[in-house]
Amino acid sequence: MDPYKTNKQNATILKRLSELLEIAVKDPRVGFVTLSSVELNKDHSLAKVYYSVLGDDEQRDRSLEGLKKARGFLQSRLARSMRLRQTPQLRFVHDPSYERGMSVAEVLRDLEASGEFSAAEDRRRGLTLADLQPPEELISALCRAETIWVVPHWNPDPDAMGAALAMGAALRAAGKRAWVFAYPEAPIGLTDLPQFATMTPMAAAEKLLSDDAPDLALLVDCHRADRCGPLADTLGNIDNLWTIDHHLVSGRRAPAPGWVDERICSACTLVYRVIQVLADGADGRCDAFAIDRDMATNIYAGLLNDTGGFRFTNTTPLTFELARELAVQGVDTAAVARQTLHRYRPAGIALMQQVLGTFTYHGGGRVLTACITRAMLADSGALLADAEGFVNLATAVEGVVYVALLKELEDGLWRISLRSRGDGDVQQLAVRYGGGGHRQAAGCTIAGDGGEVASELAVALTALLPAP
Repeated sequence: MDPYKTNKQNATILKRLSELLEIAVKDPRVGFVTLSSVELNKDHSLAKVYYSVLGDDEQRDRSLEGLKKARGFLQSRLARSMRLRQTPQLRFVHDPSYERGMSVAEVLRDLEASGEFSAAEDRRRGLTLADLQPPEELISALCRAETIWVVPHWNPDPDAMGAALAMGAALRAAGKRAWVFAYPEAPIGLTDLPQFATMTPMAAAEKLLSDDAPDLALLVDCHRADRCGPLADTLGNIDNLWTIDHHLVSGRRAPAPGWVDERICSACTLVYRVIQVLADGADGRCDAFAIDRDMATNIYAGLLNDTGGFRFTNTTPLTFELARELAVQGVDTAAVARQTLHRYRPAGIALMQQVLGTFTYHGGGRVLTACITRAMLADSGALLADAEGFVNLATAVEGVVYVALLKELEDGLWRISLRSRGDGDVQQLAVRYGGGGHRQAAGCTIAGDGGEVASELAVALTALLPAP
């Protein structure tokens, strides 16, 4: 069998099964199951599906029973969705590696909750750029590779786009061939970022993979390929996948290796430190270079926007240390703010008028839900990208603690943006639906009727409210 075809089949089956577990399988016994990989045998008659479970031995046994019961349903749906001439038999194999990593994280979180790390916030505020040391494994992988893809998440914000553009420019300066991928319908302002015109259209990925496959693909501002929308299937055919991200690791799929640090306000901050190491030549493993104004401007765009113009609670002294360093390198900070903050096309304003009409309050005015439908997009002539920043309008409403903004991707499928103010935590709700993010900004995707999804989220967010 063609190994390229087999790897692609493995990735596609993993994606389809993960989606089915999230949306179609209602058995509570599989609620804590994470699928990590799929391995087809030589004739594709058997597929080993590796899974892990957060819980004790009893929970693991119950989850396996649930998976076995769902096997027939999963195989039939798999055959229908992939139009396979021969559907492989599914065999579920326990993979303890991810659980071990998560159990360590849980222990640390429990210690923090019990007060063992009462000074953690103080330590976070004491972080400096010099404290952020990129993992040696990541630097080595970048130095070994000659051809590298740099991929931001689907529907990128300035942090994802700025990180990707800066990283791509740095890799080229280090003597690498770097392809930075762009999605259709970029939000207004991002097209003004330096080097945007050099990006490779997403549609070229399949041919590029077959003609000039990369040695390595680097995800920025996301830690799993499934967050890369239409590029997810193509990325599934690349074995050497790495990440730089500042989001929490969550959901049913294991993260790519690399550098994930949720203490940091932006992916651009981590990317900047990686660029600094590469610029110094990485101990002679790549060409040394000078960080130029274009790289610094793209980093600043991500830093500025992911802190809400330095208004969000993720803003720390480290944020201002990096901002000062970038400004010293010649970044026109006022121009970046004009280009990327609170900027809308006329069609975006027309869409905003309709979205404001969907604002619905719950929990005594402390929870707000809103939605963007495809009908609104068609009526206003706007793109979904024009809605970038709409969720921040909702969080600005006096008295609102939690916000859920629903964006219709297709019939019955909604992308949810969750936000919290103060000490609220929406990340825990996003994880419940297979998503993730931060305590104050998270997201997930939910299938169902829009009104019912909004009501369900309103109830869940109201339950998180502190006592009045």
